[in-house]
Amino acid sequence: MKWITHQSAALMAAFSVGLPLAGIAAAWAGSVMPDVLDQRAANRAFFRQKKFNQVHRKASHWFGWWLALWAWSLTGQLGPLPDALVGGFGFGALTHVLLDMCTTHGVPLLPFGNTRFSLKICSTGSFGEYAILIMSVLVFWVAKKPELLHFHVPLY
Repeated sequence: MKWITHQSAALMAAFSVGLPLAGIAAAWAGSVMPDVLDQRAANRAFFRQKKFNQVHRKASHWFGWWLALWAWSLTGQLGPLPDALVGGFGFGALTHVLLDMCTTHGVPLLPFGNTRFSLKICSTGSFGEYAILIMSVLVFWVAKKPELLHFHVPLY
């Protein structure tokens, strides 16, 4: 998925689950970190695009790293601000992996394995990706404002 999708969905998800402002900012940064790590690895190679294609959506896109980071922040061992930053960062990267799981390419089931998991809902840059983005923004908005679902129809 494109970065705008990752960043928008992570912001809305972080806001709707009630992360503090520092956590929301960290989620925004973490939402693109799996791709940033792949780009950094590729930038050290002579044939950058070839290397990027080899490393993209491999170990950096395994949900376990990001889930562990987020869970660590929930222990409260770091202090309020570091917990918010570490937790938000892990949460944002986790949303990245979950969104990439919706694409046809999917994500790895194990960090260094070849078995992948994909919901095969859309491909990157397609109409389906933007439909997922719009639906997720709506879901997170309604989750934050549940009163939008309650309405009264007068019966005369």
